[in-house]
Formats: sequence, structure tokens, C-alpha cells
Amino acid sequence: MRPVAAAEYTGLSTSMLAKLRMRVNRSDGPDFIKVSGCVLYRRTDLDNWLRGHVVAGEV
Repeated sequence: MRPVAAAEYTGLSTSMLAKLRMRVNRSDGPDFIKVSGCVLYRRTDLDNWLRGHVVAGEV
């Protein structure tokens, strides 16, 4: 999915997703695919990334 759809899916802004794609932050953000300059996210990668940020006791 494209960044706008990924932002809606995760509840993050598109600018936050862009910041997480920056080289210095890549280890903090969800995996993404870049084809011919087009950024795409797989739903499974977003789900895995979100699962990794669950805070115990708040689910």
C-alpha cells in the first residue's frame, strides 16, 4: 500500500512515516519497499511493526 493508506492504517501521519524511512531512523520504522522511487508498504510488515510496539498492560 502507498504511504497515505499506510498512514491511515497505522494512525500515523505521512510525514512521520517519511521520517521513519530516513536512513538514520530505518531501524525504528516499519519495513518498506521502494520501486522506481515509489514507496510501498506490505500490510504484514505494518502489522509486525505495530505488534512490536505494544506496551504491556495497555492492550
